[in-house]
Amino acid sequence: EIFNGEVIDVVDYGAFVRIGPMDGLIHVSQVTDDYISYNAKNGSLTAKESNKSLNEGDLVRARAVSVSIKDESTNNIENNRNSKIPLTMRQNNLGRFEWIEEAKQNSKKG
Repeated sequence: EIFNGEVIDVVDYGAFVRIGPMDGLIHVSQVTDDYISYNAKNGSLTAKESNKSLNEGDLVRARAVSVSIKDESTNNIENNRNSKIPLTMRQNNLGRFEWIEEAKQNSKKG
C-alpha cells in the first residue's frame, strides 16, 4: 500500500509520518539509497551525496513494508500507539513530493 502523509517528527533513527489515523516510521535506511545523517540542530535528515533533506512538515509518499497491529480495535488510541507501520521511500515515485517532481523533470530532459 502506498500512502501520502506528512512528516510529524524527525529523530536520529528516522522520521514519523502521519498516514490517516495512524503514524508510520521511515527508518533512516529507508529514506534514500544515499547515506543519511541526522542534523540535531535543525531536526532534519540529510543525504550525503544528493543533499536531499527531510524535515518536519514535509509531505511525502511512502510504501508500507509491513503492518503490526496490536489490537483489532483501531479506535483505541493506546493500541494505535503500540501498532507499528514501517515505511520505505527507496523506490521510484516515492519520497518527498519535491524529489518526485524533480525526478520527473529530469527524466523528461534525459
